[in-house]
Amino acid sequence: MNRAIPDEIVDEVRSRCNIVDIIGSYIPLKKAGHGTWKALCPFHQEKTPSFNISEQNQHYHCFGCGKGGDVFSFVMEREGVDFPNAIHLLASKCSVVIPEKTYTNPEERRQAQEHASQRERIYAVNEEFAAWYAAQLHEHPESPVAQYLLTRGIPDDIAARFRIGAAPDSWDASFRHGTALGFSEHELFESGILTSNENSGKIYDRFRNRLIFPIWNEQGKVVAFSARTIEKNSEGAKYVNSPETPVFKKGNILYALPLARQEIQKLGFVILCEGQLDVIAMHRAGFCNAVAPQGTAFTDEQARILKRYTDKLYISFDSDSAGIKAAVRALEIVLPMDFEVKIIRFPAGRDPDEIFRDSGSEGLKLMVDGAVDFFDFLCPQIIGQFDQTTPFGKSRSVAEVIPFIRKISQPVARDQYIQKLAGMLNVKPDTVYQELNKIRQNESSAFRSIVKPSADNGQTANAPAEQPVDLPPEIIHAEETLLALALNFEDVCLRLSEELSTEMISPTSIGKALNELIKLTINGEWSNANASLAKINSDSSDSRLSMFLASPKFSMDLIGSKQSLALTKDPSKLDANKNKAVSDNIAAIKKYFFEKQKTELMNKLRNAATPEEKQELLKQLNAIIAPLSSHPPRKPKSDPVI
Repeated sequence: MNRAIPDEIVDEVRSRCNIVDIIGSYIPLKKAGHGTWKALCPFHQEKTPSFNISEQNQHYHCFGCGKGGDVFSFVMEREGVDFPNAIHLLASKCSVVIPEKTYTNPEERRQAQEHASQRERIYAVNEEFAAWYAAQLHEHPESPVAQYLLTRGIPDDIAARFRIGAAPDSWDASFRHGTALGFSEHELFESGILTSNENSGKIYDRFRNRLIFPIWNEQGKVVAFSARTIEKNSEGAKYVNSPETPVFKKGNILYALPLARQEIQKLGFVILCEGQLDVIAMHRAGFCNAVAPQGTAFTDEQARILKRYTDKLYISFDSDSAGIKAAVRALEIVLPMDFEVKIIRFPAGRDPDEIFRDSGSEGLKLMVDGAVDFFDFLCPQIIGQFDQTTPFGKSRSVAEVIPFIRKISQPVARDQYIQKLAGMLNVKPDTVYQELNKIRQNESSAFRSIVKPSADNGQTANAPAEQPVDLPPEIIHAEETLLALALNFEDVCLRLSEELSTEMISPTSIGKALNELIKLTINGEWSNANASLAKINSDSSDSRLSMFLASPKFSMDLIGSKQSLALTKDPSKLDANKNKAVSDNIAAIKKYFFEKQKTELMNKLRNAATPEEKQELLKQLNAIIAPLSSHPPRKPKSDPVI
């Protein structure tokens, strides 16, 4: 079976990593006997060590909280990452190179090895230049960049922690340094260290006379650089960033996440800032749980990354109009993902870096402690645009706020915000509920506009790409139910891969998402399905799929999970109800598929021209009738909740 990380690579990482060394790099260990070690458990508070490690078995177990496992589960729990990221973190510690995937033919393998080699060379370029830029800053304190850093009040220990550096005031210093290290001009260009003039084609250093911030991926590898101008009235851009490369996709990167993730888990929330200097100011003030988008507006993928670590988000954007718009856009992304959101408000024209320089840690602490619920930030921004002394002003206010409330999947929270909005506008809550129901009814109509992919006829991206598919309501419901279950339970995907063939699933966007999720699960990539499914969503006009992908938990609510799964704290009941829901809906899809095949074969049989053709069609028809009689479908009990 192909998988994202081959079994032999997993085994090699496991064999090279001694669990005692790995855990010992996180917490102090004490020898407790031959091949055994003890420590205070890193996963719960205790005064007497109950955390035991067996070097022989390469396992740990805490007799206090009950957590245990191997080196992979420890890193996953400690770092708050999924299995693939744990593998990458450990592989980097023991110098194991992880290929992109497994391959089925020599040519595919050769091309992939070239690609992997290119990625490793870019990583090497970035690491060398991160060290070189830092050395330039440290070794030339008289340089304009070093002098500028002094004016920002950033001490040496913070500069070292964030690996801040300086690009020399030269057009070819980086080029000469890189080639002296053995990197080719092509490699330096591909990594983004060099750039070229569009007109002349001349190649030169991308970063010159700027403050350099290395950018890390989630595994802590340097993947890019962000360079800030030191000139007050610079004609160029304030920031120059590395271009996207095979190792750097800016929409997937959060600045300083490797430095922040443990503190995020410890404090229970994350602070989302606008830029690097704001993040650094937050860390200096003691809020080491701060991160920032890198080179782009906040994205869905960045939100999904943060969701791995916490459900609570503090947005710390500037108070100007651009910052307010960015905060509102972030709300549109994170509310469907069940984040609890607060907004840190700053005085007009101020940002975290300025407040820290003027008022120190206490000044920023006051701002963070004074963070308000997103609703108390959002409503004044919207309601203030309309005349609240008129009925139409209040009506427009409700119409503008309701879409944000609609994004909240938790019924209790949604109800509380409706009550709050009604109180703000001095209207009856029932009136607000009526507006909410209008949106639901409109979405219900849109949900039934199921689509299928067009033929590959070379049409442009802007041309109509999909046409309606006439599916019975019970099949729409069955596929939606299975998609919701598959997004929440990996074992459901494995079962679907065994019991449903690709052609049994509809060519709608929901069906395509279901097929893609099954394929990813077969390849061992179920936990990393969001990016692939988001691509299907971006190519589709079906708003139903968008709502499913916004939050797997939300999708359970949409299919009526309380009825179909009877959600309970009892795992045995949950498994039983889940398995019954899967069986019922698989049976419904199979029934529909075989009935459709039967109808098509009957039509062909009526028009058969020769006895041989009739005989072949009868043979196919008998093969269809058998599963229809042996697998009668059970009708799902619950209907979709819109």
